[in-house]
Amino acid sequence: MALPPRTRSEDRWRCRPWERHAAYALAALLLGFPLLAKGAHADKSDKSSDRPKLPYNMMGLRREDQDAYDTKAEPVAQATAALVALNKSGWDLIHKYFPQLGTSDEQEKKRLHPEDPMDNRFFANYVNEDAAFSPMPLLCIVWSLPESQLSGRLKALRDEIAPAMTLEDYSTWKLEDLRQAVDGMTNPTKTAQGTKYRTPKPKLPFAQMLRLYAMTLALFRMETKWADKADTPPPDMKDFTSRFRQQLPRQIPDGKSAAFFLYRPGVLDHPLSKAEFEERGDVVTIQRRGSSFEVEQFPVYLSEDQKEWSPSWILPVDEQVDTTLLARKYEHDWTRLDGPFLWYRGDQFSGQVIYRATVKVSADTVTIEAERTIESRGAVKRQPRPRDYDPTLMTAFQPGVDTPAGPEDALTMESPRIEDVVGNLKRLGPYFSNSFRAWCAYGLSSSGRAPDGRTWVSVPPDNPRPGGPKVGQAAASAEAARP
Repeated sequence: MALPPRTRSEDRWRCRPWERHAAYALAALLLGFPLLAKGAHADKSDKSSDRPKLPYNMMGLRREDQDAYDTKAEPVAQATAALVALNKSGWDLIHKYFPQLGTSDEQEKKRLHPEDPMDNRFFANYVNEDAAFSPMPLLCIVWSLPESQLSGRLKALRDEIAPAMTLEDYSTWKLEDLRQAVDGMTNPTKTAQGTKYRTPKPKLPFAQMLRLYAMTLALFRMETKWADKADTPPPDMKDFTSRFRQQLPRQIPDGKSAAFFLYRPGVLDHPLSKAEFEERGDVVTIQRRGSSFEVEQFPVYLSEDQKEWSPSWILPVDEQVDTTLLARKYEHDWTRLDGPFLWYRGDQFSGQVIYRATVKVSADTVTIEAERTIESRGAVKRQPRPRDYDPTLMTAFQPGVDTPAGPEDALTMESPRIEDVVGNLKRLGPYFSNSFRAWCAYGLSSSGRAPDGRTWVSVPPDNPRPGGPKVGQAAASAEAARP
């Protein structure tokens, strides 16, 4: 049978095989282009893969999701509101007698010795310059002076604050009595995220505001209404309230010193790198010599779980427009967009002294001479965090003496928290016996053919099941269970 004649194109393909291979390569490149494009955007998609998302066609949050969120958000909102109201009430009382104190002068500061360019000291209106500008150190200075040495408006200020500065030990109260006392001085309200909490009633006098602040901290340490609604592990209210307790009033005896840890939720900074967020507090130490007080202040940064509390999916736009709130509630996430880190960690970063002041008190005047030091990123040291946030156990970073803190060594491993260990016991990974593994690998590496034609499979002894009893313990238990 005669074959049909070949066409010219067939002859060309037979004569030029390299052209055929080039065409195949071009076709493969065109078909694989979508895969290359997908790979180019892999980093972007991977970064947003952890971004909280609501399930498709979700109608609304479950009650338990909102409750779990509120167990964290309610105490943060209520304690912050009490602190802000206390600070405002304290400054209102100071301004009643000394209007210039606690105010910012937009004009150039009046230097102490303008003729000396190396002397940076100036006349200040603040004893301390923490993030919340707490009036408590100044009030404690006035309260510590004997009444016989004061006159005029300074004596009137001391007479007004002295009865309020001595507080009762509210930890000895019954829970229901504390609830009623706090409710009597507060009004119900809501946060922008929909969490109900109580805020101080307007125009409470300083004495009542100070009592309310102390009662709120004592109440949160013994409150039980969140016990069956919180996640595991629950927020550490003892740790959270300890951050506030170190700014309660304390007297400063002559020749002695006192220290405050001034903290307000929501104040964040970047002590190590711009990409890491840490909560900031300030340590203020006061040394008294007669009617003169030497003040030093340095920042403290509370180290956080960056992966959980400040995840990489948070973008600058999320800080302006919060679009993941419902998804975070659904997934029981708690990030820096929601509030402070509410679990204790054993270390912190301490910076160098950034503010010094000399407070001189005469019969009727208060003079503050101060100097500032520019804070620089990385000028911090890592040190243990006191469990009760005792500021006397915190020391400032000294350049040239202390080793600057850096990222944690990748080769070191932090001891696991007991809460994580307990949580992992509830989520045991899949377990496969060696018999099943050998069956999956049949004919590959652990089997062979015997001389009689049969196939043999090597099965090593099983390892103990993760989280289960050891082999010896299991055998002993089985032997003990026999009749």
